[in-house]
Amino acid sequence: MLKGKHLISGAWIAGDKTFTNDPVSGDADTFAMGNVELVNAACEAAEDAFWSFGQSACATRATFLRCIAEEIDRLAD
Repeated sequence: MLKGKHLISGAWIAGDKTFTNDPVSGDADTFAMGNVELVNAACEAAEDAFWSFGQSACATRATFLRCIAEEIDRLAD
């Protein structure tokens, strides 16, 4: 499980704080906590991606989505 950093615009960025969950069963996990700056950076990256990816050819978007589906299927096993 990914829980140590945030992926923003293709870069893994560590937060400066963490939090630990309190599951009903099983072991607790510690996760990186976001902050306002990380959220803003992620929103800006998402907007940039929207404008560039949204203008790409349908075939390009379809190939990208198929790759995502294949990776999800691979990880499911």
